[in-house]
Amino acid sequence: MLFSKLFSIPLLFSLILTSLFCTSLHAESSVWSVSNGKNTIYLAGTFHLLKPSDYPLPQEFEQAYKQVNWLVFETSINDLKSQQFQQKFSQTMTLPNGQTLKGSLSASAYQALSEYCEQENIPLQNFSAYKPQMIGLVITMHELRKLGMTAQGVDDYFSEKAQADKKMITQLESMDQQIEFISTMGHGNESNLILQNLEDMKSLQQDMQVMSNAWRSGDRQALFNKGIKPMLDKYPGIYRSLLVERNYAWLPKIERLLKHNESKLIMVGALHLIGEDGLLTLLKNKGYQVQHFK
Repeated sequence: MLFSKLFSIPLLFSLILTSLFCTSLHAESSVWSVSNGKNTIYLAGTFHLLKPSDYPLPQEFEQAYKQVNWLVFETSINDLKSQQFQQKFSQTMTLPNGQTLKGSLSASAYQALSEYCEQENIPLQNFSAYKPQMIGLVITMHELRKLGMTAQGVDDYFSEKAQADKKMITQLESMDQQIEFISTMGHGNESNLILQNLEDMKSLQQDMQVMSNAWRSGDRQALFNKGIKPMLDKYPGIYRSLLVERNYAWLPKIERLLKHNESKLIMVGALHLIGEDGLLTLLKNKGYQVQHFK
């Protein structure tokens, strides 16, 4: 499931990463309740790759899950695991005929990439026909595995659980939409994207520890400082396409779900919830009651 595992990382390489390391010592988590005064939904920020020791998850996730018979994910988890998805993802991430990875990058970016891959025993020649975005995902996945992050993420875990429990499962966007934003991420700026990705890997373990603690405790400010602010500073275009535009596209769908009497648990990447363009602020600004799930 190489492509489905790569694709389950939904933020800018290391900044998009959703992973965790330690046990929660706080009374709150990244699970929230949203109410229109009559109906309530639960909104949970997720991490898509975990270490085996990260289980069990914070108890709020399981408690919210027990309250509902309807789960909503970013996209269909089953589709991400399908052969159809893997083939389409591979095709979309392949460069047009006559183009190569080396030709898509500056000399300095390709040299830095070559040196990294040689050091890490990654066969760069196997990716010569792929877009730089693909090798960026491969590098990130490689480093995460070195940190021991090999277990299924929150979304996979609850998707399998919901299927076993015969709960309803829907999604906010299609498989094609997810493929599109990943394959075009940083378009026109691929060399800087690769160079920054290689630089980010140097502090990956420390960054993930900080984000882990913030995620498990529901500390939005810490998540913003480590996850959102670097994107705003370095990749404003990616921030808009990856988070802002998708949040605004999801907002009316979430509002429609709130109109139904049945409670639902909506799970999206943790960074979609925070900041002035995050779903929690957008929903609060629309007049909904938003608070930590207790």
